[in-house]
Amino acid sequence: MTIHQTYQFPFASYPAVRLALLFAAGIIMDFHIDGEPFWWFGLFGFSSLFYALCEERHRQTLKTRLYHGTVGFYLCAVVCFGGAWHAAFNVQDMPPEAEILYSYTWQELSFRGEVYRIQPTRTGNYHIDVAVDTTVFPKKLPWVKSYNLRTTLNPDEIPFPADLRLGDRLHVTARVYPLEEPGNPHEFDYKRYLASNEIYLQAGIMSIDAIHTPNHFFSWNSFRRDVLDAIDHNFSPPSASLAKALLIGYKSELRQETEVAFSRAGLSHIMAVSGLHVGFILAPFWLAIPLFWTFRHGKKIGLLMLAALLFFYAGLTGFSASVTRASLTGGLLMYGRLFHKVRNSKNLTAVAALLILVMNPSDLFTVGFQLSFGAVYIILLAAPVITQILPDRLRFRWYGTPLMVVVISLIVQVGLFPLLGYYFGEFSIIGPLANAFVVPFLGIVVPLSLALLPVALGWAGVARALNTPADYFLSHLNRFVTVIAGWEWSWMPVHIESALLFVSWTSALFFIASVRIPRLRWKWLSIVLFLLCINQGQKLCTKLQPADLQLMVFDVGQGDATLIRTPGGKHYLIDTGLWQPGYNSARYILIPYLRAEGIRRLEGVFLSHPHADHIGGVTELINNIPIDTIYHSGSPYESDLFNNYRAAAADNNIPVKPLEAGQWLMPDAATRLFVYGPQNHLTASSPSDVNNRSLVLELVYGGTEFLFMGDAERAQEQRLLESYPRFLETDVLKVAHHGSRSSSTDRFLRASRPAVGILSLDLHNRFGHPHVAAVRRLRNHIESVYFTSLDGAIRLTSDGHRIRVGR
Repeated sequence: MTIHQTYQFPFASYPAVRLALLFAAGIIMDFHIDGEPFWWFGLFGFSSLFYALCEERHRQTLKTRLYHGTVGFYLCAVVCFGGAWHAAFNVQDMPPEAEILYSYTWQELSFRGEVYRIQPTRTGNYHIDVAVDTTVFPKKLPWVKSYNLRTTLNPDEIPFPADLRLGDRLHVTARVYPLEEPGNPHEFDYKRYLASNEIYLQAGIMSIDAIHTPNHFFSWNSFRRDVLDAIDHNFSPPSASLAKALLIGYKSELRQETEVAFSRAGLSHIMAVSGLHVGFILAPFWLAIPLFWTFRHGKKIGLLMLAALLFFYAGLTGFSASVTRASLTGGLLMYGRLFHKVRNSKNLTAVAALLILVMNPSDLFTVGFQLSFGAVYIILLAAPVITQILPDRLRFRWYGTPLMVVVISLIVQVGLFPLLGYYFGEFSIIGPLANAFVVPFLGIVVPLSLALLPVALGWAGVARALNTPADYFLSHLNRFVTVIAGWEWSWMPVHIESALLFVSWTSALFFIASVRIPRLRWKWLSIVLFLLCINQGQKLCTKLQPADLQLMVFDVGQGDATLIRTPGGKHYLIDTGLWQPGYNSARYILIPYLRAEGIRRLEGVFLSHPHADHIGGVTELINNIPIDTIYHSGSPYESDLFNNYRAAAADNNIPVKPLEAGQWLMPDAATRLFVYGPQNHLTASSPSDVNNRSLVLELVYGGTEFLFMGDAERAQEQRLLESYPRFLETDVLKVAHHGSRSSSTDRFLRASRPAVGILSLDLHNRFGHPHVAAVRRLRNHIESVYFTSLDGAIRLTSDGHRIRVGR
């Protein structure tokens, strides 16, 4: 008789993994449906009740059907509890106190609280985060309520107080500013980012009323301040900012260029305090554990010492998800070693994830949580299988350790590829080699530097002298990273097109992890092949669909920028947004969008005229995105921004060509771009006259037309009516000059007859745009009018017959 057996995965051996996955599933479900807590708790109670009934009935009858029902209701109860927990403690939901304060937007209030973060910004301002405990409303009405507040200090208006430090009490008068949703796809969601840090309110400091240092016995902020002071003392100024990030995860003083360089070198993880750092701290303790077995109560004493060490280090780093995960997992492993318990790393890591999600369920959606736990499980699941493939003659030679570092780093980098591509749009190629060179040195530098921090409090000179090797290493590490990140082949841009890639990649990892289990690996291989077929089927269906013309009118504030994607897959920009000191639209809006969409080249950039609200981002684009040709109106102009972009184009061998009325271009085989202005016989008589020499372009695809007016005013509109009276009729009008009173005349609107009008402008601007008279004229002649200041970015899609408008 033949007995057929199938492989059964031992779920009972990983109860924490099962619970963590189900709990996370409930959190994800509530994140998408945004359910009410009472609804989720009702489902949880219903599932729990039926679970108890089925369990009791199964004990009496032992029927298989009841067993399956018991399991099903148990799983459902855990999922519902996860959803209820996220609904009840979702940090993205604005708390009542923040809603009350939000009603005072643009008003000045007084705030009193403890400073817990000070961070300089790229614009030269300072972000000062305050744990507020007292708010004073108008008419001196105090309100004793605790919440977190982000304040912004402009040193040009109010000098930054040199004596302000973490842990100080700060009394300020500040104007409450609104926190708005991002206006563009793929734009950094500043509001969500602050909410993830439990900050729901921001204000601009108008005056600093008082600063004093409280006499607390202990506070995390003052403790962290003392540690930062010790780092400043032990390290030279060039290395101190990197040392703060490396030792305690304090990255407020790092320049963005440094963070980008470490990311491209594959070394950004060393500045996000995680398992690597906790491992360095626990290594001496791990070796000393046998000493605690030799005397009475030694195990309990060792456990208390370990808990205190991990708790203080996690508090020092701000209880980030990565260090909390590493501390919890390390603590549980140490407990198992101290008390001779079974230590299952997969299960213990899941316990750490559960504890973190119970404390804050929204951590599941943070990049730190996902990268941290993703890296750990990739190491636990895939690394043992892959490393065993290496021959023993390689693993056990003198170069075996650095080789294993390279292999593990490569496994983690490849395993995290979808996450790295999704969040950062880049993937480090040189990362594994860079880790092999750097990580062994960190095993010496990190413990040494941390051990010398308390020494600096009593013997400053001795601590500084002993820390010289670490200081020397960090100074050269910064140079090393800058050099390798500058190599063109050291990293590559990545575009994640579909969520299916995440599922396929995860399935591939599970296939690798199960390669030593024959009956399981073929199941995972079948799943991987099935998902790949789906992915190829999606791509085939996309190719078979008729090609569309797509336009994205960006919300760049008081400026203009429109991206065109032709049916043939080419990309053109009409204007590049705003420039102002410390900010340009390309850096924060255009380039993030291009990279997120996988757009690596612009076939052309059209600059309607040389004002800063239209050419503001062109220099940044030249330095970051390959551009084939730059077209402009030919108007002479004198400004640093104008001269800088011309010089940058020359340095990058980008042709800069003027256009004039009567010319036409072929963006691709299916589209035409006609130039209606400027007229070639006119010259700008003054800097303000360049508005009436704007590039006026009409894009035609099939039977649909799009007219772009730049900042044309009444005079240029009149010339267009005289020169092209029968060609101005269009479907979509990019309204001239942000809705200025001097543009969009009745006669021009009657001739163009657009069905859709789009105005690009800032909600609060000093020009008074859009003017009431202009809006009235637009409403009289256009059926649908959109404002980027109110509607955000506008997406237009044409199949050659009709136009769809959306976001």
